[in-house]
Amino acid sequence: MKNKNVNIYCRFLKYSPFAVSRKGGAMTIKHMLKNGKEIIAASAEHVTTEDAEKLYSLCYIAQKNRSYKIITTEKFGKMAEITAFIWDIRKLTNCNDDDYIYNALVRITWIKISYNFPKHKSTTHIIHKVNFDTETGEINVLMDMNIFRNFVNKSLTINIEKYNSLPPVAKNLYGFIATNPANVFKEDTLIERAVIKAKRNNKARDILKRALTKLKEKRIIKDFKIEKRDGRRIINIIRQS
Repeated sequence: MKNKNVNIYCRFLKYSPFAVSRKGGAMTIKHMLKNGKEIIAASAEHVTTEDAEKLYSLCYIAQKNRSYKIITTEKFGKMAEITAFIWDIRKLTNCNDDDYIYNALVRITWIKISYNFPKHKSTTHIIHKVNFDTETGEINVLMDMNIFRNFVNKSLTINIEKYNSLPPVAKNLYGFIATNPANVFKEDTLIERAVIKAKRNNKARDILKRALTKLKEKRIIKDFKIEKRDGRRIINIIRQS
């Protein structure tokens, strides 16, 4: 676990299920894939990247300390139980509100992810249950077994400290860029993957540019250039060597 790197299931980074702002009502984030495929994330209320950083920080601690085990539950069957202490999450997230950390993880239990592929459809939750012992400071999270396996077998690493220090849009953008070795992206693709919901193109572009600038400031990327090719706006990412 050098340099604060944490393994995260690559689909969570490439097709983020996390919004960038909290609003009332139900949330649905749909990512369209090639050949008619789509990934949909829905929850009872908006679950944001600020909530995601609490989950990723817990996973970092559990991976670092190897504080996880496979258990069998009466309600959910086999689950991965991930354990961390609240004060360790406080340090990583710079959040001293224990109730907020706990409730952020509870909100994530509401996310339902559907994979709608031509020959395969499935629905799953990221985590199913959260327990917080206020006396010992221990947090236990029950993670879906397939999701847990994917955190190991289909994972990519991000730097948890850099991720937690970013504003919301830049968090999602960091995750997407981490999943793709390419250097050239369509602007529309980055806007969609970063979950920018601006109603006007100019506003969405400004938000994206600020997020890219933040990635540059944090030395996640070296630089970026906005170009036009064949009538389309293209983002050229210059990566750190």
